[in-house]
Amino acid sequence: MRKKTTVKNSIRYCSDFCEELIRFFDVPAFHITEIAKKDGSVSLVEHASELPTFAAFAKKLGTTVAVLHMWEKKHPAFGQAAQRARDLQGNILLQNSLRGNYASSFAIFTAKNLLGWKDNKEETPFTGPLVVRWEEEDHA
Repeated sequence: MRKKTTVKNSIRYCSDFCEELIRFFDVPAFHITEIAKKDGSVSLVEHASELPTFAAFAKKLGTTVAVLHMWEKKHPAFGQAAQRARDLQGNILLQNSLRGNYASSFAIFTAKNLLGWKDNKEETPFTGPLVVRWEEEDHA
């Protein structure tokens, strides 16, 4: 078991946090529950798992997301674990979005803000000369 030492209302970095972070984010995207009906048949209902976040992990450790970001920069192993956690988080978001377990507006907003996803816009660069013609109307 790891030993935590407190410093200024936060905890000191421990290399065990890398594995803890991966375990926290490595959860099934959804689970299926069996519901027995009155007629004796069984219905399967799919539920999205709670989307793991860095805020929830920080709370579990008793620290803040800002501290986690500092650890990412200062400790390469934690930085790699954090990237893997983001990949796992992205997969959960994608799987539940494709299965209709998340509202599409939530999924789009979350992917853009948590995962840095963006819309690809295909813009054709303008390479020709710009020609402006000014014609005056005769109001006589």
